[in-house]
Amino acid sequence: MEHNRKDKKKETKEPIIREENGLTIMYDKNQFNERFPHLISEIAGKKKTVRIDAINSQTNTRDLKSNKDHPKELVNPGAIDFIRRCTTIDEALSILDYLLNREELSKSDYNSYKSQIMKKEGLNEFINKHGGFKKPGYYERKFRDQKRYEFNQNKQEN
Repeated sequence: MEHNRKDKKKETKEPIIREENGLTIMYDKNQFNERFPHLISEIAGKKKTVRIDAINSQTNTRDLKSNKDHPKELVNPGAIDFIRRCTTIDEALSILDYLLNREELSKSDYNSYKSQIMKKEGLNEFINKHGGFKKPGYYERKFRDQKRYEFNQNKQEN
């Protein structure tokens, strides 16, 4: 019985990176350098930040806001839109407080929404009155439905 064995170099794992805060990465240096030739210099380098001077975006938010084809809640959701995602009264009140502090909600609307939410079954009643609970993925589905509608409209016109 012959065993087909290849002589392999014994890989020695040495610490590649040692930081004072306890981070240590153990890896075979030669293997690491073969797989990630530039990574070691980036990780071990002294400069840990990158300055971002500009952001290029394919979506121009000004165009999106001015586009009347998009539902308002996709472009600029309001207090009711945020509250419809809440599962507890505390979450809803936190949102109201936040919007009031940012002056995105008037004091009268704040008091009105808060009094409605604080009633017995108030949050559930408030959510149901304003269109129901928004499940995770609501905005994505809404946006996709809007795009599908626009596509079908354009298809019918051509």
